[in-house]
Amino acid sequence: MRVITKLFIFFFIIIAFPAFAQIQNTSEYQTAIQALANGDYSSAADAIQPLLAGPHKKSAMVELGKIRQRQAESEISSALNHFYEAANMLSAGIAEGGVTGPEAPKLIYDLANIYEERLKDYPKAIEMYELLIANYPTFMTIDKVHYNLAACYEAIGKYAEASENYSIVVANYSYSTYFKSSQEKMKRLAIGTSTQESALELQENLADEALGEHELQANIDLGDMQADAGQYKKAAEAYKNALKAVVDSDEAIDVYRKLVNVLEGKQKDYKGATEAIEEMMNKYPNAQGGEDLIYRLGRIYETDLDSMKKTVDSSGSIRYRKSRENMEKAIDYYSAVTDRYPYSDAAADAYLRKGEILSQEFRDYDAAKDVYETFLKRFPDHAEVRNIRRKLEDLEGY
Repeated sequence: MRVITKLFIFFFIIIAFPAFAQIQNTSEYQTAIQALANGDYSSAADAIQPLLAGPHKKSAMVELGKIRQRQAESEISSALNHFYEAANMLSAGIAEGGVTGPEAPKLIYDLANIYEERLKDYPKAIEMYELLIANYPTFMTIDKVHYNLAACYEAIGKYAEASENYSIVVANYSYSTYFKSSQEKMKRLAIGTSTQESALELQENLADEALGEHELQANIDLGDMQADAGQYKKAAEAYKNALKAVVDSDEAIDVYRKLVNVLEGKQKDYKGATEAIEEMMNKYPNAQGGEDLIYRLGRIYETDLDSMKKTVDSSGSIRYRKSRENMEKAIDYYSAVTDRYPYSDAAADAYLRKGEILSQEFRDYDAAKDVYETFLKRFPDHAEVRNIRRKLEDLEGY
């Protein structure tokens, strides 16, 4: 392959070189070269342009592209130099009182914007935005000033300061076009910083005051923040409040999933998790997307130590034996998965668990074989197919 590639490059050079040599001999090309030497990119491009209509079209396109590239790079460099000069002059002029009255805050804002957007000098931008906030707190776009200030702090890794300014937008400027974005960034950045508690308190107030369609999202946001902060009990309450405001089953499934993740995954509150999933099944029996939660319910009944019977053997060792009642419940929920969502990934896992319980716990080998055979029919390409065929061979002896 490398040999072929090298040969291709070699022949390309051989073919391309004569074409380049030919365009070099044209008066148009020589005029373009002279214009480039004088830094006149537009004249150079104009000189090459007529060659696009003749036999040198391919080479002319390449040369014109190279000229435009050099022109763009030159203009970018020149523009950047102009921005540096503008920033220096504006900064010096403002410092010496060269502008007063209504124009002053707008000029400071423009300077801050140059530092932030054009020069990426975030410390300087922060300095200007803070000067604007301190001296002109009623500036007409003060919400955007706080948002931009927060973005600058975020860019240099000062997340507490960033979160603080995003929180100011959320707390004081609900009408702002930057409100939603500020809220999302506050949620992401506040946790683990010195602003965590104030941000959580702010979100709690928003959730308490929210009405209608905003109530659902405000409580979800609060639950997410509390979960990230390790306040799992409060997070569970927030998700339960969110469930009171859900409108459709899709929203409900998403919130139940968050609730179960906190109850089972973080608090190890298996009883609370089972109650939540069973509530979901009763309220939304035909909802799509809940198969993983029903499967988890089966796993809780199958594996939760609190649901097992504790015995002490003759040596004094403690043994746990799975409760048959809970194993039967696990099978019921696995069956709910396979019946409602027959070809889902969760259904495949549910068949495997049902077969395992029936063969190992209940010794009901015929029922286990039926489950495994159904699994093979529905999931012929599953990674466990080979293992299940072996299990069926082993079960033939019973």
